[in-house]
Amino acid sequence: MAGLAWPALAQAPADLGALREQLAQMSQTVTELHLAQSTVAPGAAAQLELRLSALEEEIRRMTGKIEEAQNSAEQVDAKLKNLQEDTEFRLNRLEQATGVLAGGAPAAGAGAAGAGAAPAPSSPPPATTAAATPAAPPPATGGGNPGGPSPASSSPAALTAYDKALGSLRRGEYDQAEGELKSFIAAFGSDKLAGNAQYWLGETYYVRGNYDLAAKAFLDGIKTYPGSAKAPDSFLKLGMSLIQMNQKDKGCQVLAELPTRYADASQTIKSRADRERKAAGCP
Repeated sequence: MAGLAWPALAQAPADLGALREQLAQMSQTVTELHLAQSTVAPGAAAQLELRLSALEEEIRRMTGKIEEAQNSAEQVDAKLKNLQEDTEFRLNRLEQATGVLAGGAPAAGAGAAGAGAAPAPSSPPPATTAAATPAAPPPATGGGNPGGPSPASSSPAALTAYDKALGSLRRGEYDQAEGELKSFIAAFGSDKLAGNAQYWLGETYYVRGNYDLAAKAFLDGIKTYPGSAKAPDSFLKLGMSLIQMNQKDKGCQVLAELPTRYADASQTIKSRADRERKAAGCP
């Protein structure tokens, strides 16, 4: 039997190239913002830093989306290939079995017509019966659960709301971002991105000089979402906010505690805490 005409195996999603292009544009913007940091006035430096941080997080999330889409496409490819091989295997076995049965019928009839021939059996002999039954196909390889979200994954609604708030933050629309982040936390307080949203909420206050509200937001993030990826960042900014509120002793204490409290924090965060301590004249 001729092989079935199968559609081309699944390729990466059509928008994968667009995602990569968007990622490249974001990376270029990050480079430009880094270069601009050395030329802006001190008052604008905090805003530039915040926009840069938001953009870098978007890049990390975009990279994750690309990797997830690529992995999903590869899993679908594997499942389609297995399905194709499985189906063709079964059809070939069925074709072979049909050929055996069709070839055996005339021989049985001829035997019945011949003198002294034994009567034709009413059913195929055991060997023929065995041949007519397709054998089990070889075990499939690959597969798994392509694209199935893990329980820890954010819902599409949460991702949309979070990306919208982060976009406002990146564009410097801090009032807008504040409202969107508050709405996100109220609606998706148990989402895995809630800790990130709480941190960015604190940043909207910090960049506008509302250090008391910033300190409260960062402290709330540390207490409510202690396991968040942004917990070390919140702790760092809590110390910086306290120093800006003329609570130098408390701020210095927080910054000094960061490396031991968050031993797994990135070296960037630890180095920043050390620089802020020196800048504030902490003991």
